[in-house]
Amino acid sequence: MALDEIKSLVGGKWKLDRSENFDDFLKALGLNVVFRKMASAAKPVIEIKVDGDTVKIISKVSFFNQVMSFKLDEDYKQSFEGLEMNCRSRWEDGKLITDAKPVNEGKGKPQKFIRERKNDELVQ
Repeated sequence: MALDEIKSLVGGKWKLDRSENFDDFLKALGLNVVFRKMASAAKPVIEIKVDGDTVKIISKVSFFNQVMSFKLDEDYKQSFEGLEMNCRSRWEDGKLITDAKPVNEGKGKPQKFIRERKNDELVQ
Protein backbone atom coordinates (compact mmCIF):
# COMPACT_ATOMS: atom_id res chain seq x y z
CA MET A 1 0.00 0.00 0.00
CA ALA A 2 2.83 2.44 0.86
CA LEU A 3 4.41 2.00 -2.57
CA ASP A 4 1.08 2.77 -4.27
CA GLU A 5 0.72 5.91 -2.15
CA ILE A 6 4.26 7.01 -3.00
CA LYS A 7 3.53 6.49 -6.69
CA SER A 8 0.26 8.43 -6.60
CA LEU A 9 1.19 11.23 -4.17
CA VAL A 10 4.84 12.08 -4.90
CA GLY A 11 5.64 10.04 -8.01
CA GLY A 12 6.60 11.86 -11.19
CA LYS A 13 8.95 14.66 -12.20
CA TRP A 14 9.37 17.78 -10.12
CA LYS A 15 11.35 20.93 -10.95
CA LEU A 16 12.84 23.13 -8.25
CA ASP A 17 10.83 26.34 -7.94
CA ARG A 18 12.48 27.92 -4.89
CA SER A 19 14.80 27.23 -1.98
CA GLU A 20 14.53 28.61 1.51
CA ASN A 21 17.55 28.68 3.87
CA PHE A 22 19.43 26.28 1.57
CA ASP A 23 22.78 28.08 1.84
CA ASP A 24 22.52 28.07 5.64
CA PHE A 25 21.77 24.34 5.53
CA LEU A 26 24.80 23.63 3.32
CA LYS A 27 26.98 25.84 5.50
CA ALA A 28 25.89 23.92 8.62
CA LEU A 29 26.98 20.73 6.86
CA GLY A 30 30.43 22.26 6.46
CA LEU A 31 30.40 22.55 2.66
CA ASN A 32 32.71 25.11 1.08
CA VAL A 33 31.49 28.36 -0.46
CA VAL A 34 32.16 27.27 -4.06
CA PHE A 35 30.00 24.17 -3.71
CA ARG A 36 27.30 26.15 -1.89
CA LYS A 37 27.13 28.76 -4.67
CA MET A 38 26.91 26.07 -7.37
CA ALA A 39 24.25 24.15 -5.46
CA SER A 40 22.22 27.29 -4.76
CA ALA A 41 22.23 28.24 -8.45
CA ALA A 42 21.14 24.78 -9.61
CA LYS A 43 17.56 24.10 -10.65
CA PRO A 44 17.34 20.31 -10.45
CA VAL A 45 14.64 18.11 -11.84
CA ILE A 46 13.74 15.34 -9.42
CA GLU A 47 11.99 12.20 -10.55
CA ILE A 48 10.44 9.85 -8.02
CA LYS A 49 9.31 6.46 -9.23
CA VAL A 50 8.47 3.03 -7.91
CA ASP A 51 9.90 0.01 -9.70
CA GLY A 52 8.57 -3.19 -8.14
CA ASP A 53 9.41 -2.93 -4.44
CA THR A 54 12.11 -0.30 -4.99
CA VAL A 55 11.78 3.48 -4.78
CA LYS A 56 14.08 5.54 -7.00
CA ILE A 57 14.77 9.24 -6.60
CA ILE A 58 16.74 10.68 -9.50
CA SER A 59 18.05 14.24 -9.20
CA LYS A 60 19.39 15.83 -12.38
CA VAL A 61 21.19 19.13 -12.79
CA SER A 62 23.53 20.26 -15.54
CA PHE A 63 26.70 19.42 -13.60
CA PHE A 64 25.56 16.55 -11.36
CA ASN A 65 23.18 13.60 -11.30
CA GLN A 66 22.34 11.55 -8.24
CA VAL A 67 20.31 8.35 -8.00
CA MET A 68 18.94 6.99 -4.75
CA SER A 69 17.52 3.49 -5.00
CA PHE A 70 16.10 1.78 -1.92
CA LYS A 71 13.49 -0.46 -0.38
CA LEU A 72 11.34 1.01 2.35
CA ASP A 73 12.35 0.22 5.94
CA GLU A 74 15.68 -1.35 4.90
CA ASP A 75 19.19 -0.01 5.52
CA TYR A 76 21.25 1.17 2.53
CA LYS A 77 24.32 3.30 1.84
CA GLN A 78 24.18 6.55 -0.14
CA SER A 79 26.71 9.23 -0.98
CA PHE A 80 25.69 12.86 -0.37
CA GLU A 81 28.15 15.49 -1.60
CA GLY A 82 30.88 12.81 -1.49
CA LEU A 83 30.07 11.76 2.07
CA GLU A 84 29.03 8.12 2.60
CA MET A 85 25.88 7.81 4.70
CA ASN A 86 23.98 4.91 6.26
CA CYS A 87 20.34 5.50 5.35
CA ARG A 88 16.87 4.18 5.99
CA SER A 89 13.73 5.48 4.29
CA ARG A 90 10.11 5.05 5.29
CA TRP A 91 6.63 6.19 4.26
CA GLU A 92 4.77 7.75 7.16
CA ASP A 93 1.63 9.92 7.20
CA GLY A 94 1.94 10.79 3.50
CA LYS A 95 5.63 11.67 3.81
CA LEU A 96 8.73 9.97 2.40
CA ILE A 97 11.26 10.27 5.23
CA THR A 98 14.95 9.42 4.94
CA ASP A 99 17.27 9.34 7.93
CA ALA A 100 20.97 9.51 7.02
CA LYS A 101 23.93 9.12 9.38
CA PRO A 102 27.61 9.36 8.40
CA VAL A 103 29.34 6.00 7.90
CA ASN A 104 32.48 7.39 9.54
CA GLU A 105 31.88 9.00 12.91
CA GLY A 106 33.07 12.60 13.03
CA LYS A 107 32.78 13.04 9.26
CA GLY A 108 29.61 14.91 8.40
CA LYS A 109 26.39 15.33 10.31
CA PRO A 110 23.22 13.26 10.53
CA GLN A 111 20.50 14.46 8.18
CA LYS A 112 16.78 13.91 7.78
CA PHE A 113 15.01 14.43 4.47
CA ILE A 114 11.23 14.74 4.46
CA ARG A 115 9.46 14.85 1.11
CA GLU A 116 5.73 15.43 0.87
CA ARG A 117 3.18 16.79 -1.54
CA LYS A 118 1.47 20.03 -0.58
CA ASN A 119 -1.16 21.01 -3.12
CA ASP A 120 0.68 20.75 -6.45
CA GLU A 121 4.21 21.01 -5.02
CA LEU A 122 6.75 18.53 -3.75
CA VAL A 123 8.21 20.02 -0.58
CA GLN A 124 11.49 18.79 0.90
